[in-house]
Amino acid sequence: MNNFMNPKTWQRLRKRETSNLTSEQFDAITHAWLDLCASKEHFEGEDEFVGVGADELAVACEDSIEELEQAFPFLLEGKDE
Repeated sequence: MNNFMNPKTWQRLRKRETSNLTSEQFDAITHAWLDLCASKEHFEGEDEFVGVGADELAVACEDSIEELEQAFPFLLEGKDE
């Protein structure tokens, strides 16, 4: 999947969390979080991301990641495994 969540962990969490969420909701939340984490890495990477709104986008990604992690703690369970 990517370097944030190993596929086996993702499948285990998906099975457990879909008792509270539909599989579509779980997938949407997880994919949004993964996209935001990847974007944040890009903003913090060696190649400087510049352009109109770059700083605002970086802050928005960080804020959204924090909000998703607070609302859905299962996202942190598979992080960096």
